[in-house]
Amino acid sequence: MSLLTTIHTRCMIALVSSVFFVAGCSSSDSGSSVVDSPSPVEDVVTSTNNLDGSASDTTDAGTGGGLDDVTDGVVTPTTVPVVEETSTGGQSVPDPLVQNLAVVDFDITVPAYMSDALQVRVVWGDFDVMAQWVGDEYWSAIADFPTNTEHPLVVTFSDDNGETTLGTVEQSFKTGSGDMEVFTVTADQFDTDRWDKDGDGISNLDEPGSGTDSSETPRVLLFSETRDYRHESIETALTAIEALSVSAAIDTIRAADSAGIFTAANLASYDAVIWVLTSGDVLDDNEQAAFEQYIQSGGGYAGIHAASDTEYEWPWYGRLVGAWFESHPEIQSATMDVENSTHQSTAHLSVRWTRTDEWYDYKSNPRAQVNVLLSLDEESYTGGAMGDDHPIAWYHDFDGGRAWYTGGGHTDASYAEPDFRAHLLGGLRYAAGIEN
Repeated sequence: MSLLTTIHTRCMIALVSSVFFVAGCSSSDSGSSVVDSPSPVEDVVTSTNNLDGSASDTTDAGTGGGLDDVTDGVVTPTTVPVVEETSTGGQSVPDPLVQNLAVVDFDITVPAYMSDALQVRVVWGDFDVMAQWVGDEYWSAIADFPTNTEHPLVVTFSDDNGETTLGTVEQSFKTGSGDMEVFTVTADQFDTDRWDKDGDGISNLDEPGSGTDSSETPRVLLFSETRDYRHESIETALTAIEALSVSAAIDTIRAADSAGIFTAANLASYDAVIWVLTSGDVLDDNEQAAFEQYIQSGGGYAGIHAASDTEYEWPWYGRLVGAWFESHPEIQSATMDVENSTHQSTAHLSVRWTRTDEWYDYKSNPRAQVNVLLSLDEESYTGGAMGDDHPIAWYHDFDGGRAWYTGGGHTDASYAEPDFRAHLLGGLRYAAGIEN
């Protein structure tokens, strides 16, 4: 063998040996994931193709075809990528693309009740959230909760700024896997009987004067007489107003006819008279005089929808209600601009309020004589006839008393809407002289 051939062979031996040495070292590295390396030289099996196309195994053993016979085809080891998990403090970091939190909206209806010191508290695991009053007996609590998680849920309805428990709902609650869910708690789910602070057998909720001074409970008359068009929604409206009144600790009396009701002596016992979808000429001259005297003595008036379609021949009433009805297009959705966000009948609303109802046009624009609460955007619906300035709800001091009017309330569905119910409750409270 020539010197050149000997040098060449020894270089090849060194090169191949270094490859196997590196591979063996990598398999013993304890600082990274283990990747299987080839076994020692005598165990390496390579596949070749026979001339007939079949495969045969050739083993490079320590004898018989040693490394001296290798002149071509240097073997290149295959690199296997190692995927390492990112960890923090020994724990895997959650995949940022996986939803881990959900917005849970608790819609809560409490037993009908009213007090400035009420609270509704939602406790779930380590989460402790105070619900916000929406209006009427409706409360809402919204928070981010972990998904697919279960804890005991406790909803507490209390008075005296949390000092007196009126009722509780206790149950298990598990969040889902979505990014948003609504959980509803109804008034009849509250356990109120078990909460009896003074042990007299009467629950805290049913204690006389609980949350309010019963000796000063306001009284309102719900007047619904019609001599012209009669709305089918009158009964629904009356029922809704009665429920709202209970939640506001207001006593109500219905009057479907004015006879024997609209007298000076009787009206003096009420803090407000609510004209619920009245229509036509409903009061005679004596009754009109008694009602004028009532307002002049500091009484309150609230008119709902068709109350503006009433007493067209009584000018004083026209000034009280603010404007008389003229016409309306078909029932449809429309958007209102909230012009006053501090009045208790509109404070719960956003800047724009969209809902479906029968939208009145009026014989005159009342803006110069009243404080406008809501105005219709006539570009948001078809058939409006008052133009760019179209008031639809307002209030004002009038002739010694208080007056509030809303053009909404034609449909039965109106009285199931939380925002419209809160709108009515605010008008009811204002007419009865109840401050915010």
